[in-house]
Amino acid sequence: MVDILCKYIRAERTGNWELHLQTVSEMLSYLAACGHNHYTKSAWIYLQRMSNLHNDHPDVYQHFREGLHVVRRSDRYWAGLSSDLIIEQVLMRSLKTSGGLTRGRGMTEQQRLTWLLSKPACADVNCAMQELTGVSYNTGEQNKDITKARQARDWKDTHKILKYLRDMNPFTSDTSLRSISTGVHAHSTVNVDKAKDVGNAILISMEGKTAAEYNFKKKDQVITLDTKNAVKVDGIAVQIDPQLLFQRLTIIAAKATENFEDVFRYELCSYPPALFDSSLLLREPQ
Repeated sequence: MVDILCKYIRAERTGNWELHLQTVSEMLSYLAACGHNHYTKSAWIYLQRMSNLHNDHPDVYQHFREGLHVVRRSDRYWAGLSSDLIIEQVLMRSLKTSGGLTRGRGMTEQQRLTWLLSKPACADVNCAMQELTGVSYNTGEQNKDITKARQARDWKDTHKILKYLRDMNPFTSDTSLRSISTGVHAHSTVNVDKAKDVGNAILISMEGKTAAEYNFKKKDQVITLDTKNAVKVDGIAVQIDPQLLFQRLTIIAAKATENFEDVFRYELCSYPPALFDSSLLLREPQ
């Protein structure tokens, strides 16, 4: 999955159309297996339409082959940006900053159209002012990711990962599926490690059906370690609270020792309740 993500970023940054379609296709099985149903349907239809683009719209296909399916704000090789990212970085940013619609202009349809249609004229005025004053905006050839500050930060992050893996070593002789952060072993029915095969089975069942008539079933998706964190008591599913279980086990162990008071000198929790509402949810700052 990390390799797919790296290839997708490369396809977008370099404007590689074929690699873009390849990586989106490779993502499909994982999207389906994880329950991202809208993404699965949308990407499925998108790939079908784009695979026939050279016949339906050969001129658009040729432009995409030349790298124009992404937007570039500079001439550098590694500078391609997805269109939705450009909308956030340029259009939405200018809409919410000084001179934008949210600064007292209003958001009616007429005001939105006037503001949008004026942007090309504003760009021409900007270029004319740069020529008049002899001041221009240029970007260097150096990639920002190879600056000394960025290299130092990446090196620091790499050491953090290595230190974490030394403390939580996943490369052991234990072949069972478990969480390297908590040490919890997975239930025998957990199959998240086979996400690609599960996703491919879902994609096969989608063949020959329209997006409107196909319904995803939760039982066909992968079973994660979290979804199996429950047991049945008298036929009723009971969710296990890891913190409560940890506290009770600690108290039982403390009662079996003579130094019962020493145990309660420490906070009996698997995470600090002063900072967390649950093991994955931070409290709001005060």
